[in-house]
This record gives sequence, structure tokens and C-alpha cells, in this order.
Amino acid sequence: MSDIKISEERRQQKRFKAQEGAFAALVDQESRLGQIKDISLHGLSFRYIDSHEKLKNASELKIILGKRGLYLDKLPFKIIFDFEIKSEFSLSMVNMRQIGLEFGELTPGQRNRLDRFIKNHTIGEA
Repeated sequence: MSDIKISEERRQQKRFKAQEGAFAALVDQESRLGQIKDISLHGLSFRYIDSHEKLKNASELKIILGKRGLYLDKLPFKIIFDFEIKSEFSLSMVNMRQIGLEFGELTPGQRNRLDRFIKNHTIGEA
């Protein structure tokens, strides 16, 4: 008998890689902005520069397209994970983190725009 365990994929929606220039921002007193790594109708993950300040009261999530500006704002969310990304360069002075967010209940308009974002600003499955 094998000791290898097959892990189940917890996500119920396909995730898609975001195109260059697609950003997410969490807004509170100390905002976080970073490039979206992947996105689905249920959530997203993005990487950001670690400022060593804890996200205390992030109350707003925005999706921004670099050349076009704000795409979606005031998205409800819950933080699922937030971890440090180990640098490939041992002398790097910049620490990066990756955060995963689950969307809360979206309005029909938010869901529609999110669906269009995924169709028009992603580059395949993650």
C-alpha cells in the first residue's frame, strides 16, 4: 500500500491567470496593492510588498487595470491566507507576501463585471 495521499482541490471554481497590469488593492490605514496572480468568481490572490505592518481593518477591495484605472471597487471579501514568499535572491531587501481572498456576497452588477473581467483580462487557467 502506498503512503502517497492525493490532496483534493478545495476550490469549486476554475482559477485564471490575470494579465499583466491587473492589480488588486486592499484599503485601510495601511493599504496593500499588488499584481493579481489568479482570480475566479469566488476569489483571487495577489502578491504585495511586505511593509511589516499588519492589515488591521482592511474594509475595501478594489480591482484595477493599469492602463484603464479602477475596474471594480467595494468588493466584499474575507482573507483566507497571507504568507511570506521566499526570495530567490538572498540579498534582496524587499520582502514579498501573497494573500488569498474569498469574495463575499456580490451584487448582480459586481458579479457581471467580475465575469467580464475574467473573460477579457485573463490568460488561461492557473
